[in-house]
Amino acid sequence: MHRFTAAAVILLATFALAQDAGTAAPAQPPPSADEVRRVLDYYFNGKDRGPTLVELKACLKVDGAKDSPTRFECIEEVKGPVKLNTNVHGWMTWFLPKGSNYDDVVLQFSHEGTVRSTIDVKLDQEMRARTWRSQNMSKKGKWTISVVRAGTVLGTTTVTVE
Repeated sequence: MHRFTAAAVILLATFALAQDAGTAAPAQPPPSADEVRRVLDYYFNGKDRGPTLVELKACLKVDGAKDSPTRFECIEEVKGPVKLNTNVHGWMTWFLPKGSNYDDVVLQFSHEGTVRSTIDVKLDQEMRARTWRSQNMSKKGKWTISVVRAGTVLGTTTVTVE
């Protein structure tokens, strides 16, 4: 249980140290006891409440190397327009309750408002899960990447293709 408590606290606290000209930014204070209680309650009792999408990014490169310290991380996020026929990954981070198993989540890639592909996303881990699905950006214009569960959009991001 200490492992789960520590992971939840770390997840919420965002203790990442920012590097600015070689000096570390001061650490943020830990989350309040009420925040931690809410997360622990969700983790232990929330499987019927559904998954929590923590982050959605459009990525050009995801680290899939087996022994890499950045495995499963988006290591090159889309920061501007991409070229035609670029492979873009819809990268997601989820927080999942203990004992959860969701098979009703999809990732959709839409071009100018028309859905071009819908890809199933199975979520059957617990705590933090990272996954991604890919699409070739085969048409110029605005693409929208959407995470949808049971007809509800949980998150979106956009990519412009030139």
